[in-house]
Amino acid sequence: MNASRFVNHLSIWAGLWFAALVWAVNMQLGQILPYADCGSKLPLSAVISFAGAALTSASGLASWWSLRRVTGEAAEQRNANLGRIVSALSAGLFTLALLMQGVAAVVLSGCEK
Repeated sequence: MNASRFVNHLSIWAGLWFAALVWAVNMQLGQILPYADCGSKLPLSAVISFAGAALTSASGLASWWSLRRVTGEAAEQRNANLGRIVSALSAGLFTLALLMQGVAAVVLSGCEK
């Protein structure tokens, strides 16, 4: 597999693996940062959640637009199309979860525990 083909496969699946990774990191930070948010005026948890939502949206768009670069047999293009759609929809789901976590961090200050 050459380098350009490897990059194509990574971009097809970026919405699935990268978005899940960003969400997992945000979940871990969501356990730690509310204690820092309690004494701070800047809701760092919300900022990180919204930044993660932007990253997952970008990875979903990268997956959605990646099909244009796939060349080869019809079966390979169908597989790439399925991966592209699954990846983009997964990124949308992770983006929604990150947006809800960001809104919760804005509404709750971290001192409620």
